[in-house]
Amino acid sequence: MFVYSGEPVTGIPDNAAPNVLNTSYTITANIEVPQGGADGAIVSEGGRFGGYGLYLLKGKPVFTWNVMGLNRVRWDGPEVLSPGKHTIEFDFKYDGRGFATLAFNDVSGLGRSGTGTLTIDGKMASTQKMEHTTPILLPLDETFDIGSKTGTPVDDRDYQVPFAFTGKIDKLTISVEPPKLTAEDEKKLSDAYRAAQDAK
Repeated sequence: MFVYSGEPVTGIPDNAAPNVLNTSYTITANIEVPQGGADGAIVSEGGRFGGYGLYLLKGKPVFTWNVMGLNRVRWDGPEVLSPGKHTIEFDFKYDGRGFATLAFNDVSGLGRSGTGTLTIDGKMASTQKMEHTTPILLPLDETFDIGSKTGTPVDDRDYQVPFAFTGKIDKLTISVEPPKLTAEDEKKLSDAYRAAQDAK
């Protein structure tokens, strides 16, 4: 679990950021909206050619996944957040077996589908399935940012950088739950690996 105090932090290298590829994860943002409303980037990683972002757009929560610049999947909150404290959560359940399949020289666990759910103050706002996810890595020239956005936007149609958050982030938590191979999974992968070796 990764916990951030909420102070704006930008420019964190990709290899020092929580890895949310090929895994289930939950991003929880505890924020405070001032009188007059708030906009801006809460947390993001990547940019125009791949990555994700949680932000307020015209006061409404949005979570966007940019899948390698080929597709954008978006979860929208239906209402403008009122002044005061709010909890925004994005929960993603990954359908694949994850990076562990690589130990058997098998890439079948990577880039699989999953279902994302955006929840606001305990109420489900949006849920949908991603048919494909980013399999290996996010753009190396982009960074992980909290409270502002460096580099390029995950969706140019929504905002331009730096898109600083005009509210307050009390706490940001990212919990990652990598898939675990079952004994049956390991046997199937091991058998497939041996069969491939024998066929050479």
